[in-house]
Amino acid sequence: MKSKGYIWVLKFKIVLAVASLALGVLLCEMVLHVFYPQVFRRPEVWRFDAELGWSHVADSAGRLVSPEFDVEIRINSMGLRDREYARGKPAGSRRIALFGDSFVEGWGMPIDRVLNRQLEICLQEGGERVEVANFGVAGYGTDQALLFFEQEGQRFDPDEVLLFFYSNDLWNNASRKGIGSERGYKPYFRVQRDGRLDLQGVPVKKTNFWDRDNYNSMAFSTRLQRYLFEHWHLYKLARKALQPEVPPGQQQAFYEGLYGADEAQRFEPAWALTGRLLQAFKKRVEAYGARLTVVYVPSIVQVERDNWQTKRELHGLLGEFDLQKPNIRMAGFAEKYDLRLIDLLADFEQRAKTETLYLRDSHWNAAGHALAATSLCANLHGGKP
Repeated sequence: MKSKGYIWVLKFKIVLAVASLALGVLLCEMVLHVFYPQVFRRPEVWRFDAELGWSHVADSAGRLVSPEFDVEIRINSMGLRDREYARGKPAGSRRIALFGDSFVEGWGMPIDRVLNRQLEICLQEGGERVEVANFGVAGYGTDQALLFFEQEGQRFDPDEVLLFFYSNDLWNNASRKGIGSERGYKPYFRVQRDGRLDLQGVPVKKTNFWDRDNYNSMAFSTRLQRYLFEHWHLYKLARKALQPEVPPGQQQAFYEGLYGADEAQRFEPAWALTGRLLQAFKKRVEAYGARLTVVYVPSIVQVERDNWQTKRELHGLLGEFDLQKPNIRMAGFAEKYDLRLIDLLADFEQRAKTETLYLRDSHWNAAGHALAATSLCANLHGGKP
């Protein structure tokens, strides 16, 4: 009898311990959810694309969730994060098409706060009949934007095309795979000896990331891990603490190519390729009777100098850096290839003295989108191709 009673007490203690542990985990999860959220969830509004690497799913919708935001992403019948547009341009109206990556797409922002909507309103308040369409796709470099224009952009019949260049486009252009939250292969160009751009990597190879059938056939444990990673803050925090850091050499190369002296010209091929892509974009746009304007998107390290200092210390970056280097290179391309260039850096530096313009993930917040729209509106109002 005594041993049987001992067993029941032991079982009770085990159950109590398990219940206490579960309660502790739930309490930690609740605290993280409220005060220190961790999860990141992507809606299924992007799909594999054999020509572009990835693209939007037409007529789809979902919520994009991160520790900073929870917003709806809705894609129209043309595959744009935008409202519907008539295929034919309204008589007496000007059309402007915006191409670029997640900055143009409006990462983390409700659609009514995104750049193209704000720019359209500003131009219309100036008395214009104008439509400003959002052709931005997260993760796209200049190369994919060029192919997207050829595939879909010219059907919009734009008078103006604005191509946005952000610093990581340098690496997107040089890479055979996506370098952001998009994973998998992509089309890419290489400059031939005669200066010609040669498209390679198509049709694009599909990876497991884009293969839903592959996901459904995964082991239960693998799918459970993915579910916990996308829905449980505590699990995500633990994984973040245990996973290895990005190798310092990789961070060094990323920033050195963008802002470093590069006396050995290690990164010159990537810059030269970007220049050729900008030139090709201009030729393709003009062939359709429109005008191209390249817009330089300043990075958070250029605008918030304390952010740059933090990154230097965090990644142990060595050497001399010139944060104006991308602007100088873009100005050089503008002169060499006769490009119209709008550099937003000065406006952002001035406004940043009194207002925060970026999310902590380095994308524009609502104030950043509004400032970019105001700056572009002043440059584009009444413009003719």
